[in-house]
Amino acid sequence: QFSFFTAIKPSTKRLRSAAAVIGSALALGGCASTTGTGVMDANSTIGTANNVGMAIFKAAVNQQCQTQLQNNQYWRLGSVLMTSDKQAEVASNVCSCVSEKAQQSVTIVDLTTAAVDPTARNVIVARAVSNTLQQCVGEFVK
Repeated sequence: QFSFFTAIKPSTKRLRSAAAVIGSALALGGCASTTGTGVMDANSTIGTANNVGMAIFKAAVNQQCQTQLQNNQYWRLGSVLMTSDKQAEVASNVCSCVSEKAQQSVTIVDLTTAAVDPTARNVIVARAVSNTLQQCVGEFVK
């Protein structure tokens, strides 16, 4: 028996697919910014993603710096005569220095990889900290 309504009723699978596509478009559209004319500004969106990636990278670098700093022979020798408050202050300054210098040693590809791959993030962060830690310790521990 033929029914007109059965023939035009959309399949549930197609309806779910359409809902997923619309939901994704809305979610991604929320990430994009527009200029005053309503035109999407891709540079702004990329800049925002880069800023978020860099913030995550800097936090990971700071954490790795604190760990590597405690194992650094120059730090251990230079901080022996410091009070614990002075050690904390200098360690904070050293790791801030490392965070700033480390971001100059990574590419946007490194940041993107680090954002999606925790194993790669650990390697990229450790390499960036190792490349800059000694220089920063030398600046603050004399």
